[in-house]
Amino acid sequence: MTDNNMQPQIPMPALPPRPGEASATPMPQSTPTYPDTSNMTPQPAYPDAAGTASPAQPQQQYPGYPEQPSQPYAEPSNTAYAPAAQPYAGGANIPPSIPAGGAGPSNEYQPQQPIPVTVVQQAPAYKLKTNRSLLKYILLGLITLGIYDIVVMYDVTESTNMVATSHDGRKSTNYLLMYFLFGWLSLGIAWLVWYSNLSDRIGNELQRRGMPREVSMSDFWLWCILGSLIIVGPFIYLYKLLKATNMMCADYNARG
Repeated sequence: MTDNNMQPQIPMPALPPRPGEASATPMPQSTPTYPDTSNMTPQPAYPDAAGTASPAQPQQQYPGYPEQPSQPYAEPSNTAYAPAAQPYAGGANIPPSIPAGGAGPSNEYQPQQPIPVTVVQQAPAYKLKTNRSLLKYILLGLITLGIYDIVVMYDVTESTNMVATSHDGRKSTNYLLMYFLFGWLSLGIAWLVWYSNLSDRIGNELQRRGMPREVSMSDFWLWCILGSLIIVGPFIYLYKLLKATNMMCADYNARG
């Protein structure tokens, strides 16, 4: 059998007073704290979904960070970027690309010096004759009844054309045509023009190659025409003509 008086008594909380009772003691109510809106910036009103603008909510402003004073940038000296000389395996110091304490390479345009080019002239494969002589011209001409003289003068004409035509743009008439055709038809006048021009071409070619002018147009008129009065004049002219031709052909064989 249980005794009700032995059960522990649980205290009941006090009920709030009914409205209208004077003796009711009001319960203490806590006052809510709101943030300070004096430093807040009012926000603009935005329309809600229904189309009505909602009142602007104040926005609190927070103090910003203090601005740091600007410090001037100190430009480093040129010595800071000057590479140090490093020795290589031989032990010598390699000079720096930028001198210490000096300015770097200039960006200004500097004209380059022309590189000399040496042109090497190749000797021709075909060698011209260089053994003409006045003695053989006279003796072999007498033995062959003038045939050797014709061959020699033909060779002189063709050698002159081969060496000098590419430079002076002229070409002497074939000696065989002069001997068998033009000489007789012109009553000897074509021979005067032909020998005069041939002598002038050989002398000009020697002068162009930096050699002494052994024969010229004046030599033909002086020794071959006027010198015929003393008999030996034409032989002196032939000697000068053959010698000049040998010099021209020898230089052509060596340098082209």
